[in-house]
Amino acid sequence: MARTLTQRLAAVLFTLGLMVWAAPSAAADADIPAAELDPYFKGGREGHAYTLAMLELGMRTGAATSAVLRSDPARAKVALKSLREQMNKVGAMVPSWKPWFRTGVIDEMDAAVASKADLAARKKLVGKLEGSCTGCHAKFMFQVQARYRWGSFADAVVSTGSGNLTFHQVMLDLATDLGAVRSDVEAGQLKDATSAYTRLMERFGMMEQLCANCHDQPRQYFIDSGVKARLFKIGGLLRRGDTAVASYTPLFNDVNEMSCLPCHQVHMPAAFAQRNALESKK
Repeated sequence: MARTLTQRLAAVLFTLGLMVWAAPSAAADADIPAAELDPYFKGGREGHAYTLAMLELGMRTGAATSAVLRSDPARAKVALKSLREQMNKVGAMVPSWKPWFRTGVIDEMDAAVASKADLAARKKLVGKLEGSCTGCHAKFMFQVQARYRWGSFADAVVSTGSGNLTFHQVMLDLATDLGAVRSDVEAGQLKDATSAYTRLMERFGMMEQLCANCHDQPRQYFIDSGVKARLFKIGGLLRRGDTAVASYTPLFNDVNEMSCLPCHQVHMPAAFAQRNALESKK
């Protein structure tokens, strides 16, 4: 049952993905004050000024809330002062977002510690602060990451003898060929299945190359040895002339669940956010 639901989810995600690529879309970063953010995201993908400031804010938040919950007034006072300073600094960096960086809840924490409020009251204030952070992140974080942290999916290509193939086309071809192999096996057309399998493995190699081109560190998933082993086993069954659909089914399922689905879950949000932003400029 779980495997069936996962298969259906993978199919739905892929179908929705194709629909999003095929239809006009609203601006993905319409709410992002890009003119204010751009100066803080110059240079490489790591160490951006705004990102570092936010990471520092997170560290100071952890220090302050821990001290508040531990009933350590002296330490809490120092930590809350430091948090307030960083909150004001980050809030001033992007004026459009300043309302998300109000320090009123920090003042409330200060007062709660000074008055020796009970733990339940202090926990409520910590939750209030964390809720504000989460609300802002839920609204903006992934759009910002798609714009600044991820490389351009539109520019990701792999060179072939007949020209360049885009990242998106490689994904489409992979899905097409994987589906064709299964359909041909089910129809008993092993010659056609073998041809589709050859294309599938070519595209899989291209996807692996794209991963290496875009990522600074080697990828350990989506294209790992476990996925390759299952693809190679499909090829072995075809070479032996195995016509039993049941021999192939778990392998197709595993490739979908180990490579296709998790890759879509990681990359599609950023890829489509970028695409939507480009659509809005046309």
